[in-house]
Amino acid sequence: MARRDLYAALGVTRGSSADEIKKAYRSLARRYHPDRNDGNEEAAERFRDIAEAYETLSNPELRARYDRLGPLYRPDGRPPSPDEVSDWVSDTIGSVFRKRRPEQGEDLRYTLSIDLEAVATGGERTIEVRRQKVCTTCRGSGADPNGGEQTCTHCGGSGKVGGRRLLRNKCPHCSGTGKIVVRKCPTCAGAGRAEVVETLKVRIPKGVATGQKLKLRGKGNDPRSPGETGDLYVIISVNEHALFKRRGTDLYCVVPITYGQATLGADLTVPTIDGKTTIRVPPGTESGKVLRLAGRGLPTMKGGRSGDMHLELHVEIPQTVSPKQRQAIESLDKLLGNETHPLRSEFIENMGKR
Repeated sequence: MARRDLYAALGVTRGSSADEIKKAYRSLARRYHPDRNDGNEEAAERFRDIAEAYETLSNPELRARYDRLGPLYRPDGRPPSPDEVSDWVSDTIGSVFRKRRPEQGEDLRYTLSIDLEAVATGGERTIEVRRQKVCTTCRGSGADPNGGEQTCTHCGGSGKVGGRRLLRNKCPHCSGTGKIVVRKCPTCAGAGRAEVVETLKVRIPKGVATGQKLKLRGKGNDPRSPGETGDLYVIISVNEHALFKRRGTDLYCVVPITYGQATLGADLTVPTIDGKTTIRVPPGTESGKVLRLAGRGLPTMKGGRSGDMHLELHVEIPQTVSPKQRQAIESLDKLLGNETHPLRSEFIENMGKR
C-alpha cells in the first residue's frame, strides 16, 4: 500500500500536468541518482521513492486509480486486505483526533554559587543569562522583511499537499508554512532566533542545598516555530565556609581552646551563622567535648524547626615553646602530680600489675 503521498515525493501538487511531473522527476532523479551519491544509503532510498512515485503518476490509468484510493492504492492493482483497511482507518482517525503538541523551546541551565549565610537568610540574586529569543526583525520567519519571503508555489501557500482533506500532508518544500525564504534576515541570518543577554532575578529560599534546582518558567529559549518557550533551571552550589561544616540543617564548628581554659573553665565568644554568642566552657573540659546550641543551625525549606549548632572544643597543645615557657610547664607538671590526672594514675596502676 502507498503509505506516503506520491505527489509529495516528487514535490508536485495533485493538479500538476504530466509535463510538470516528468520535469520534477528528472530533476530529482539527477540529484539523488546512485552514481552521484556513491555509498549514500539515504540518497539511494530517496531515489527509489522518486522512481516508484513516477512509475505510478506517469501512467494515466495508475494515476487515476491512485487519486481514487490514496493510501489504499496498490501498484499491482489488487484490493487491500481487511487488515490493511483496518490499519489505515485507525491511523487516519487517530491522526485527526490526536492532539498535536506544540514545539518546545530548549530548557537552559545556570549554576548559581551562594554563601552559606544566604542559605540561612534566603534572599534574591541577579543573574545574566544568554537566551535564544524570536528575532525582532523578521518575527521568527528567518526572511528579510523587505521582500525576503514568497508564497510557496508547490502548495499555493496552503502549507498542505495531497488529496482529500483528511489525507493532506504537510508540504515538504515550505515545511507547512506556506512561505519560502528567498533572502535571509540580516539580523538572525535566517535562524528566526537571535541571542540576547537577559538580566533576571532569582529568589533563593531559606534552607536551599547544593544541587537543588530553582525553576524559572518561560525563561529558556524561544521555540523555532510557534510553541512554548523553554524553562530556566538554576542549579544551586553552596560555597565552602571557613568556620562551619554543614550536615543537613545542622552546623558543626571546631573551637580551639587553651589548656588553661579547658582546666579552669572560661567564657568564650563563638561564631554562629547569624553573628556571635558567648558560651561557658566548664572546668575540666576534655578535648573533643561537643556543646550544642539548639535551633542555631540552618532553617528548613518547608519552614519547620531549624537545625542545631554543634561546637567541638579542641584543646590546642603548643607546638613550640621558649626556654622560659618550658621551665614553667615543667614546674606546673610537677606541682600537679598524678593525683590531678585520675586517668593517668589508673593507667600507671594497671601497668604495675603486669
